[in-house]
Amino acid sequence: MVRLAHASVQSWAYIRRRMLRETEAFLDDALRHPEQQVVIPAVRDGEAEFTRLFACAFWAQVLGSS
Repeated sequence: MVRLAHASVQSWAYIRRRMLRETEAFLDDALRHPEQQVVIPAVRDGEAEFTRLFACAFWAQVLGSS
């Protein structure tokens, strides 16, 4: 079994806490402001297909490149 250095374990614990705080903040904001969230369109596999234009427009909105 490989032993991790003490500093690595502390670093991982710090990163883990930070990720949890950021996720909690994101979810809290999403619950406070549901009107600001992006609805992800979905279709059943094989039933329909999104056009390339639709996909580009969707991702431009999500990524803020529009």
